[in-house]
Amino acid sequence: MSKRLLFLFLIFFACNVNSFCQVKDVPTVKLFEKTYYKYLVKSKETIYSLCRRFGVTEAELLSMNPTIVDGLKSGQTLLIPIKVDKIEATISEQDQPVKTTDTAVSAPSDNEKHKKSLAFSTDKPRITVLLPFAPTSTLGSNERYVEFYEGMLLAVDSLKSMGLSFEIQALESGHDVETLTKVIETGNLDETDYCIGGVSPEQIAILSDWAMKNRRYLVFPFSSKIPEMDSNPYLFQTNTPHTYMFDRLAEYATKRTSGSNIIFLNSTVDESDIRAQLIPRVKAKFQQMGIPFVEVADDENLEQLTKVLSDTKLNQIMPTPMNMQETNNLLTRLGAFHKANPNISLALIGYPDWMATNKGYQKYLYDLNTVIYSNFYADAQQKSVREFQILFNQTYDANLMNTYPKYGMMGFDIAGYFIPRMVFEKSEGLESAPYLSPLQNEFKFGTTSPLSGASNQCFYIIHYTPENEVEVKDMN
Repeated sequence: MSKRLLFLFLIFFACNVNSFCQVKDVPTVKLFEKTYYKYLVKSKETIYSLCRRFGVTEAELLSMNPTIVDGLKSGQTLLIPIKVDKIEATISEQDQPVKTTDTAVSAPSDNEKHKKSLAFSTDKPRITVLLPFAPTSTLGSNERYVEFYEGMLLAVDSLKSMGLSFEIQALESGHDVETLTKVIETGNLDETDYCIGGVSPEQIAILSDWAMKNRRYLVFPFSSKIPEMDSNPYLFQTNTPHTYMFDRLAEYATKRTSGSNIIFLNSTVDESDIRAQLIPRVKAKFQQMGIPFVEVADDENLEQLTKVLSDTKLNQIMPTPMNMQETNNLLTRLGAFHKANPNISLALIGYPDWMATNKGYQKYLYDLNTVIYSNFYADAQQKSVREFQILFNQTYDANLMNTYPKYGMMGFDIAGYFIPRMVFEKSEGLESAPYLSPLQNEFKFGTTSPLSGASNQCFYIIHYTPENEVEVKDMN
């Protein structure tokens, strides 16, 4: 994580070492108008001892350094927040660092990156990404947004090498309304043509108003439920709306049930989980079509399930949504049952986040003939995906996080789609623009009315076959 963060902060965010008086001459870096200690961990130091030394809480330390949750390692580089009352000296006018909001990503070579002027030009199209870093975020959230931006930067370098001329800026928006409002009020979005960001409903509402008022395009990559999409033509939603997917999936389910024994495996449901809306739609469609099904409660020994399994039909089992630990537990139990009863034909219907199960559980997806839906899918055997993973590791000295979706690929795909579009729209006389093939998510946008925003309508059915193959069906 250390080399990865330093690469980002020192090169792309144009962090500057400042002349603050600090704890025992520890150097500092400037990031998003905030200052942090850049500290190299020494042998035998602990999280507790560093918190005492720098006057920060464990939560504050973890928020900027998520990987230390498993403990410190000698040689790690940490970013440690500086408390305001720790700053004992001011910086003179001439020594004031250039604000990171005025930093442009320029040519690919390291020398040019350092020599390039930090002032934006006014004749190039500009895309802005709002990174929702927050000290109170769920552990790992900040790291996901870092990976998202890292993926974007790899796309930026590729597009610039193709001859596209544009500017990109990154701003911290936090999760709160106050930080985002300040970004807008201070004029940091004034020269933006396309903006990417927004996480909470409150932030999305503010950004939607900004887009409508200023007639600028706004891309939402982190949410799939956006009421403002219905009445704002300047909005793009990259996550396929669940309502759109669920209606199509209910139709699809009726076509693959012929001659099957359909079983809904019920457990405790979190009503706030958007995935929970799928099963009622499927059941309603089955009832409308006169397709029979049974429902049983999940139990640790699968006693209720085994009572309704058929010896002669394909048993299609659809559990209610569950967290990853519960999913792994279910896969283990069903996998053991299948191994003991190979004569009983099973097909498991699952959810998108199952793709993030580790290798120890992925084998059960194949054994259980699992079918899942998702608007993200990256083929690990595809050459471009393998090359991206290698390049990401070489550039940032880290592998992609095991998340659903892969945030680095998400950033790459979004930049690869919207930057050429932006350049094409803003450039006079340009007849076409190069583009980057998607790694994880294709974009095929549709609208519900002339005054609505455009939402992605691309998603997949992914089938893990007992022959250890993956079949992907495009549901466009």
